[in-house]
Amino acid sequence: MSEYIDFLFKRYVVDFSANFGYFLACAVLLRTIMEINRSVGLVDVPNSRSSHSQPTPSGGGAAIVLIVLAANWKVFFTSPEFLIGGLILAVVGLMDDIKKLPVLPRLLTQLAVTSAVVVLLPAKAPIMGVPIWAIKAVLIPAGVWFINVYNFMDGLDGLAVGYANAASLGFLYCIEGGLLVESWNEDVYRQLFYITMAFLIFNWSPAKIFMGDIGSTFLGFVFFALGARSLLHGNYAIYSFVIIMSFFWIDATITLTRRFKAGARIFKAHREHAFHKASALFGHWRVSAFIIMVTIAWLNPMAKLAVKRVDLAPVVTLLAVIPILVVIVLFNPGSPKDGLAIRIVSKKFKLINKL
Repeated sequence: MSEYIDFLFKRYVVDFSANFGYFLACAVLLRTIMEINRSVGLVDVPNSRSSHSQPTPSGGGAAIVLIVLAANWKVFFTSPEFLIGGLILAVVGLMDDIKKLPVLPRLLTQLAVTSAVVVLLPAKAPIMGVPIWAIKAVLIPAGVWFINVYNFMDGLDGLAVGYANAASLGFLYCIEGGLLVESWNEDVYRQLFYITMAFLIFNWSPAKIFMGDIGSTFLGFVFFALGARSLLHGNYAIYSFVIIMSFFWIDATITLTRRFKAGARIFKAHREHAFHKASALFGHWRVSAFIIMVTIAWLNPMAKLAVKRVDLAPVVTLLAVIPILVVIVLFNPGSPKDGLAIRIVSKKFKLINKL
């Protein structure tokens, strides 16, 4: 525990001054984007399925995209598919923010970008005994899915960007624990940590600006691409990714699977995610804060344990993820019906009112 506290102190305090440029650049860009988007009308107007009540500038994710791409321009000479892929998804995301695009073109773009990233992964030998062709065959649809997972979960003030902040911190902690990554991969995680720290100030409830699809799809792509590259080192990176990202992939997977089985259009906006239902009871900031703090205090240390004890990684992963699964299932995601958690809280409030 003391080791983790020292790590947090280092990242939040000691290293902050050395990375203040990323924090400041994001804050300045966001202020500029807010003014531009208000003037051109790029504003998210609330509707019956929205989680906000006031018109709010969108497209703030452009700040994250611009800083990450600019800071890592040298990566173009070694892994151009990362920068080009991220830029393509950002452009499509911005177009979708301005005027909603059909689902098929977006999916095809994501498929093309993900395929390029996966096919060009520098690996030939089996990883953990699995042929590389089989791993790549699974990674391509998994990448498309995760990009959309991140986009689906961008539904509460502070949630998606706060999760990116906590996840970046978690991967940096795992790297200190022995997770093998390329040097530029670690740089991106570090940059994201300080960039999203600034973004969170503007996006915390009540949000002054939203990321939009330009930000959520870009973040989903970045986390997937970096996770795929770390997996190639054969150091059980899959476990750290599954643990750290568990809130998002579990909620989205259960919700969309159940909606698909019920015959609902899975890409149509709705309010049936567990986080939607939780926010109706507790409010935006409480739900976002809970998910962020559980990720920092529980999932990140468990992810590092899985990296350090590869012999116990499957068991550690189950121990880390099962409580998250239970909490999410209690809200009955993917169904219009209330979950057990909502019924219990509602009964409690009724009893208090009677007293």
